Amino acid sequence: MTRTVFLDRDGTLNAEVGFVRSPAQVQVLPGVREALHRLVRADCRLIVVTNQSGIARGLYGEVDLARVHAQLHAELDELPWAYLHCPHHPEGDHGYGGACECRKPGAGLLHQARELLGVPFEGAALIGDSARDLLMARGLPITTIYVHSGKPAPQELATMQAAAFAPDHEAADLPAAVDWLLRR
Repeated sequence: MTRTVFLDRDGTLNAEVGFVRSPAQVQVLPGVREALHRLVRADCRLIVVTNQSGIARGLYGEVDLARVHAQLHAELDELPWAYLHCPHHPEGDHGYGGACECRKPGAGLLHQARELLGVPFEGAALIGDSARDLLMARGLPITTIYVHSGKPAPQELATMQAAAFAPDHEAADLPAAVDWLLRR
């Protein structure tokens, strides 16, 4: 049975550099490409789920994001099956301001994957470098793995603790997370 692995983008797949506005800013983290190949060989479907509030803030547009994702997709040997993003921000504008259900830590992107792509939650995993990445899976039958490769770990772990949430596993980076996930 194919299982789904949901992946955060910035800090998990590529370097956390603030707002990635152009393809030239894409910096795939060490070992990520090989880790994704291992997941695919283990019959995993890979879906990127990412907040992109830079769109609501007017820093870049949907076309710019598509170019960034095309560059990332090429550098990742075209392995992620799909890319889902939230363009909203509560204080944003440009047609994307206000509250939404898809902005992490809301589970909207996961529900979009289930509804649009037909992926089940059972047996799925979610890997990310922030509390909001993992909190989106709260209450769902999804294994959560926190990676220390992006945002400052003490702050993110404190946020999870304050939310009475603990990830199923912690790993240094995506390759280590994949090691653990494939051993299960």
